[in-house]
Amino acid sequence: MKEPDEIPGFVFACLEERATKQEKIQLNEWLNKADNATLYRQLHKVDQFSSDLRLYRSFDLFRGRWKVQKAIRLAKYTTILSRAQRVAAILFLPLVLASLFIFFQNRMLKDDLRALSVIQQVDAQPGTKIHFFLPDSTEIWLNAASTIKFPSVFSGKIRLVELNGEAYFKVYKNKRKPFIVKNGNFEVEALGTAFNLCAYSEDKKIMATLEEGKIRINEKSLNRSLEINPGEQVRFSVQSKQLSKLVVDVEDVTAWKEGRLVFNQTPFSDVINMLGRWFNADIQLNDPIIANYRYTGTFTSESLYQVMELLKLTAPIDYSAEKRSINEGNAFTKERIRIRKK
Repeated sequence: MKEPDEIPGFVFACLEERATKQEKIQLNEWLNKADNATLYRQLHKVDQFSSDLRLYRSFDLFRGRWKVQKAIRLAKYTTILSRAQRVAAILFLPLVLASLFIFFQNRMLKDDLRALSVIQQVDAQPGTKIHFFLPDSTEIWLNAASTIKFPSVFSGKIRLVELNGEAYFKVYKNKRKPFIVKNGNFEVEALGTAFNLCAYSEDKKIMATLEEGKIRINEKSLNRSLEINPGEQVRFSVQSKQLSKLVVDVEDVTAWKEGRLVFNQTPFSDVINMLGRWFNADIQLNDPIIANYRYTGTFTSESLYQVMELLKLTAPIDYSAEKRSINEGNAFTKERIRIRKK
């Protein structure tokens, strides 16, 4: 092979593809000479090899491998994300359907409960007391000759019960649903508290006594409200339509729950009413003047006749009694007590 300095420059220019038109004509003339064509082929192979070698040396193996791995990870992430989106869509649809199902089931259940709710009534017969719980867990003691009505389910915005008689309430607290005890136009509203309400239809007054918490008294016929604190009592006169508030001994007012009758300067007419309900007896005053007498005393385990004897000793009264008898319906009549002025 000739030395590089013996080979014309237009030959290299043509190999590197940078030759002019004149140099390409010179190459064609040069190739017609002996052995030049063979030399040109050899030079062409060397040029190709050199180009490949330069390309190999310019290739960064580490960087190339990093790019390939990055592309693979991106492809995997895209695949996983696509699958996750498809899975999320598959899982989300049943979740939405389940939520809608539960929502409508709850609405249907509430509607069913409202439809099934019935008014229940609990009666404490004269001479008895009853202790029980309302559907909302409010605790109640119901005194003798009392009746309370309430729904089997408190489904509305308030918990409303109706009372005729006397009851002690330990209300389960629920700020979003006030607890209201109603007797005609007289209402006691409480959230979480303990109070006593005495509202017998045959009595001339209604008394609400607060032991703990706070209650609001609403008298709709007067369009008037009162709030009281523990140890206070609101009295409503049925005849005069007047509301009054006073401080009382709550233990005396609620002593009936523990089986005690406590009187503290109590009008004799009220004493007679309470004794009649307590002992399931028909007690009447023959002399109206006796009704204004005031009486103080406490009874626990005494019988009706023992109580009457004690009253006879401590008050200017006398009495007569008729024992029970069987009437035409084969039922026992109440004991009859007639009180007169001594």
